[in-house]
Amino acid sequence: MVFGSVDVLCWQRAMSSGHQSDQRNSFRFPLHLQVTLKTPTEEYRAKTIDISAGGALFLTDACIQVDSPVEFTIEMPGNALGTVHPVLVKCQGRVVRCSEEATGRSVAVVIDEYQFERI
Repeated sequence: MVFGSVDVLCWQRAMSSGHQSDQRNSFRFPLHLQVTLKTPTEEYRAKTIDISAGGALFLTDACIQVDSPVEFTIEMPGNALGTVHPVLVKCQGRVVRCSEEATGRSVAVVIDEYQFERI
């Protein structure tokens, strides 16, 4: 089931309510969740480093080419969104940066579209 406008407001409010910020317009939540990044040709196992309403940063073993379209689904804890139950957030976006880190590669993705589903 797709969430309604009230649930979207909860997501947007949660994503702008505090925590870690940087030069971007959205606040970033330091969530460490396992995800699969899907491109048109490959799938990559990754772990979120942080996420905001506008993007996400992942740690993965592979460098994904900049401008590659990606899809991923994140199970957001209910307490992060101010809801009783966890929420699936299905995201579509594109890679804007890939860099080498000591523990792997970080891949930054801008989120172009997202939709909510109840679990």
